[in-house]
Amino acid sequence: MPRSMRLGEPKASAVSLAKLKARDLSPRALWRALSSLLPASQILALADQVVVSATSFLVFVVIARSTGPGELGIYALAISILAFCLATQESLITRPYAIKLHDPAGSPAQHAFSVLVLSLALCGAFALVATAAAAAFIALDAPAELVHLAWAVAGALPFVLMREFARRFAFAHLAVSQALTLDTGVAVFTLIAAGMLYWAGAVSAPALIAAIGICCAITTGAWLYAARRQFAVGFDQLRATSRQCWALGKWFLWGQLGVQIQGYATPWLALVLGGAAVAGLFAACASIVAFTNPVIFGFCNVLTPKFVRILKNNGIAALRRRVISDALVLGAIMSGFCLVIFVFGADIMRLLYRDEVYAGNSHVLGLLALAALVMAVSIPPSLALAAAGRARPVAAVMLFSAGVNTLLVILLLPKWGLLGAAYAVLIGDTVGAIGRWAAFWLLVPLEAESGSTAEPSSAWPLQV
Repeated sequence: MPRSMRLGEPKASAVSLAKLKARDLSPRALWRALSSLLPASQILALADQVVVSATSFLVFVVIARSTGPGELGIYALAISILAFCLATQESLITRPYAIKLHDPAGSPAQHAFSVLVLSLALCGAFALVATAAAAAFIALDAPAELVHLAWAVAGALPFVLMREFARRFAFAHLAVSQALTLDTGVAVFTLIAAGMLYWAGAVSAPALIAAIGICCAITTGAWLYAARRQFAVGFDQLRATSRQCWALGKWFLWGQLGVQIQGYATPWLALVLGGAAVAGLFAACASIVAFTNPVIFGFCNVLTPKFVRILKNNGIAALRRRVISDALVLGAIMSGFCLVIFVFGADIMRLLYRDEVYAGNSHVLGLLALAALVMAVSIPPSLALAAAGRARPVAAVMLFSAGVNTLLVILLLPKWGLLGAAYAVLIGDTVGAIGRWAAFWLLVPLEAESGSTAEPSSAWPLQV
């Protein structure tokens, strides 16, 4: 090459570098850079979870500012009941469907219809139980507020469950844009309904629960009509699909039972041991820590189907590397959130909840933020084990950590109040995280690390 051309190279490179730097400031270049770190489906999943979590939080703030801590505590407990029902549906139906999507019982459309029928049956069963509970409250002459709340939960529950079925169905197919459209519709209707109740001075826990159910009914009905071609009506595969879901789902259900106990035992115990006001204060602190939900759940909503594909196409070693990478990303993000809580937690609490009764809980906020960090980094190995069918050890770890959490809350909350409850949550989450990582590390064959990334998935057989 002539020397003149070689001499001109640095200048050309400098010009190219300057152009590259200029382009890097454009929105399109920033989007490409973000896409290189996170797939488009994961970015959309984060956006979807932002919509869901922001809506839940705004409704929570509406009831907190319109009522007292007691009503807020009752609302939080009603949400915990809905969450338990949603977790049961996910364990028994939607998560097994996502894992067995590529190995369906019958044709994919028949399998999807069978799963839809199972979900509708579960909705009906939960609605009957909630109705019976409301009738029992009436017979026992319970307070009117509790009776109204029970009827609201009974009416809203089927539609809330079907909305969540639609979300999980879309995530299983990695059709995240469908889930985002659905959740945006629910968010818009819910915020309009909450605003109308606020301006009318009619905000209460039963009214908001009923409004959420109506909004879910409208949007889920539209989704079912739009997605009708994905379902082939027929009951021939219903029994096979039921057996397939139960084979995996029974262990997921035990694991989710542990998660629900660990997540919601504290507010229930706070209600029993300290009263509705203490439960409301804890719920207010937890709602601020829930700012991380868009990151945690948005990041993890699509991990199960992704892990299934990685295991099927690339083998165990690739799955193991991906789990470690995702855990590091979540840990880095959550560490930044914890720093914000440590520095500005008291100011955030004062800004959102004007009543002085909510002030002075910065230490509780800090401990709950640390617990969220510990929990977040343990989600990828847990989902990877579930994607491979290793649900039994995950369930055992979750139940054990839930037992530790519950026992510590009972021991520490009466003596140290909310601070003791926060320590109990942190210790319980730490025990669970150590157990999940240990189970993942022990059940992944170490020799897979040095193997080919194209290792067949049969090297890690399904075990339930």
